[in-house]
Amino acid sequence: MIARIQQLCPEASQWPVGDYSGYEMLVAFSDSAAGFCAWRQISGDEAELLNIGVDPAARRRGVASALLEALYRAARGDIFLEVAESNAAAMALYEKHGWVRIAVRRGYYEGGRINAVVMKKRPW
Repeated sequence: MIARIQQLCPEASQWPVGDYSGYEMLVAFSDSAAGFCAWRQISGDEAELLNIGVDPAARRRGVASALLEALYRAARGDIFLEVAESNAAAMALYEKHGWVRIAVRRGYYEGGRINAVVMKKRPW
């Protein structure tokens, strides 16, 4: 189910499915699995959003927002993520939910061609 959603989301990180086994997973359902979120609690007061993807057929229906809200309830402390600078839709979603840009990792993706933007969300 996660592999299917991930394959439909080329903008999401394309991990081998087995790599998710060591992380917390949130899954959103509609008629079927609509989205997923992988994350980890790094320390008592810091967490990291590792990957998020929503089936294109379920987009614009609040699935990503619901996954982020569930993450906020589950994680403790500040939450960090990195996103490709070219993924404007994802950055707009994160900013809508109160994430702020804190750093840029130059040449992080695609063999040095795309920067990663590091973002942070503080607990409410």
